[in-house]
Amino acid sequence: MNTAQLLNDIEQLPLEAQHQVEDFIAFIKTRYQWVKNSPRPDITKGDKNINPEDLFGLWSEQPRNLTDIRKHAWQRPGSKQ
Repeated sequence: MNTAQLLNDIEQLPLEAQHQVEDFIAFIKTRYQWVKNSPRPDITKGDKNINPEDLFGLWSEQPRNLTDIRKHAWQRPGSKQ
């Protein structure tokens, strides 16, 4: 949709609907202004000294499906499952 068609469509709306479009545009502008001005975290490249092979098997004994995750998360101390 081009700008001229959009403007034409807005002009064809009832006055109340035009006010709603105006309010919506103001909302979108404030939202994107907030996103544009929000601080971004510093991103680092990571530690290149870590050997990835040392990480293999780190989670090998952790549950891998939803049922096992629930059992593991909801397990009471001292209970057998």
